[in-house]
Amino acid sequence: MKTMVSCFLRSSGRLALIIAFLSACAATFWLSSAGAASKTPAFGREVIVDHQRVTGEPSIAIDSEDRIYVSAPFGFSTTASYVWRSTDHGASFHLVPGNVSPYGKPNVTCVGGGDSGLAVDAANRLYFVDLQGLTDVSNSVSSDQGATWLSTCNAANAAGVDRPWITAFGDPQNGGALYQTVDQVGQCIGACDQSLGQVGSNIVEITRSQDGVTFTPLPAQQIEPDGIVSGIVTDSAGGVYIAHTALVDGLGNIVGGSDANGNDNAVVVVRFPRGYSSPTATALVSGQTLCQMDPSTCSTSVAYRAPLDSSGNSTVTVGQDFSPIAIDRGGNLYLTWSQAPVDATGNLSGSSQIYMAVSTDHGAHWGAPVRVTAATPGLQTNLFPWIAAGDPGRVDMVWYGTSTLGSCPSQPCGSGAIQAHWSVMMAQSLNAIANGAPNPAPGFTTTQVSEVSNHYGAICTMGIGCSTGGDRGLLDFLSVTVGLRGEANVVWADAVNQNFVGGTSSALIGFNRQVAGPSLYASVGQVSGPAPASGSASGSVDAFYSANGTATGASTNLVIQSTAVTMPDSQHYRFSITVRNLSTLVVSPTLGGTDAVWLVRWEVPDPHGAGHTYFAGMESDGGAAPSFFDGETSSINTTHGKFLTYPPAHTILGSYTSSSPGTITLTVPVTDVGGNSKATLYSITGLSVTQATASSSGDTIFNQIDSTAPFDFKP
Repeated sequence: MKTMVSCFLRSSGRLALIIAFLSACAATFWLSSAGAASKTPAFGREVIVDHQRVTGEPSIAIDSEDRIYVSAPFGFSTTASYVWRSTDHGASFHLVPGNVSPYGKPNVTCVGGGDSGLAVDAANRLYFVDLQGLTDVSNSVSSDQGATWLSTCNAANAAGVDRPWITAFGDPQNGGALYQTVDQVGQCIGACDQSLGQVGSNIVEITRSQDGVTFTPLPAQQIEPDGIVSGIVTDSAGGVYIAHTALVDGLGNIVGGSDANGNDNAVVVVRFPRGYSSPTATALVSGQTLCQMDPSTCSTSVAYRAPLDSSGNSTVTVGQDFSPIAIDRGGNLYLTWSQAPVDATGNLSGSSQIYMAVSTDHGAHWGAPVRVTAATPGLQTNLFPWIAAGDPGRVDMVWYGTSTLGSCPSQPCGSGAIQAHWSVMMAQSLNAIANGAPNPAPGFTTTQVSEVSNHYGAICTMGIGCSTGGDRGLLDFLSVTVGLRGEANVVWADAVNQNFVGGTSSALIGFNRQVAGPSLYASVGQVSGPAPASGSASGSVDAFYSANGTATGASTNLVIQSTAVTMPDSQHYRFSITVRNLSTLVVSPTLGGTDAVWLVRWEVPDPHGAGHTYFAGMESDGGAAPSFFDGETSSINTTHGKFLTYPPAHTILGSYTSSSPGTITLTVPVTDVGGNSKATLYSITGLSVTQATASSSGDTIFNQIDSTAPFDFKP
């Protein structure tokens, strides 16, 4: 959650779903049969991480076996968060086994649901952090890929903390450490030790662990005031670096977290060159920060600061929401942030652009900021950047961008009249460092990661303040990380549906992996992956029910071998799902329910709105004769959407063969699913799921068992 940032983003004006610029910068280049190298990263089809659970701000981590982990919070009202795992290289995801269905939070008693994050260590342990409603932080560790967890409900021992981040150095149980940073949003109260003193509210803190559940010091060490803490990384020697936003004066001294208008003017890094291992917290006295009191332990460097006006307020806002940090394999540091000019009242007065700063001396000095979005001049509003680094000078940055100019004439900005399509963008630089120093003019190639616009309308940048207005359906960030071959792995919030509830969009988590273009590892050279599928796709080797500590293998009637689509005429789609064995439709209750559905879902963009998620399926309840249906997603709601559901809206023609393998055929009238026979269908995915109740009974939550890789279909 974000508690201090400038304002909501408001966007208005004309736009086109696909503009000439985006078409150019998203151009896809594939490796030719002759082996020609591509200069531009290219991506496959979008994988939906979870087809029901509505959330945003996903974190991602990849271990040395190419197991991909994704987490996202489910909200304070649920006290739950999700952790998913892919063991088929990102073709499909399941909730990790150690979750309590239907929620994905590790099965411990800690509340959470606020902010979540992930890390993996050198021994492939998985670490998970969750925020307990701005009170404390819970942490969990798994040594068996998320099947079982050890947990603590007290990893900060302070009242009023926000936005935890974690990172692992080496093997914490063998000379390494798990580091965590949080933002203490209020003065020291409650469980926090009063003798430690304060230097104001919104304080960056640090703590560490060598087992993932025992943290020292407790309470966490306060460091210095901040706007919002934005990430933590370590280098190969054990040095620790924490990025945050702040308000600094003309000399670069931190004077607080924000100005009178709530804006930050600086991006700051706290440096612990030898790491941090104090078992007890150092008391802050006389208003000094830890780095001022003990420069042998840490120091502060200002990577960027904007001038203040005569009233002491910033002339820009930085962060919007975070200023993420990355480190390459040579120990060079990279920061990125979204920045926009503001007027005298603190409201945005120009376009929001993405910047990057580089340090080649462990954060002691920083090169001049480089405007990344100079390479995408057609984008007027750019938010939520994230960055990943490989070899020295090689970086990927992702963000949400739109051709619409955002503005904020009042706070909170309303969302009713905003018209903006957003896309997931990526910029890659292979020469951010030149001659051992930050390159003042690095080159960037850009591409669009999401095939279609992932969001329509406003994006709110005021964290939990968005509850009073604006659309916070995407929450506060998206993520990118480097895979084993130097490829980009991107996760974001996908709100391509009509489930807009209480002024908020209902987003699922999307994932995409780079399949062509330069690797961030120079020794690899070019990324090589499967070409994006069209018309059909194969099923995954992963077919199981994952919950309550176990992964139960699927029965053969739930194992999907492939899914395909054709158009026998201009009025119908024909979907076929090939299943390993359909000689019986009975499924065991050990697979999460005795009702089974074989489903196909897809997305259709809308030039005037958020787009649509349609589906068609066959359902057998308790092994009985099946029904066949299609429809558009609905949602289970509280103040906003919590789960997308797939309720039967129309009965359709369908059949199946009681054989091995068996084939399900679904004939879907075009009029049932948008009525446009020329529309391209995106991210088509075949699924087998189990349910405890029939779809016809109302809002039904299902358990994913198997799925195909996603594919597109252009009539």
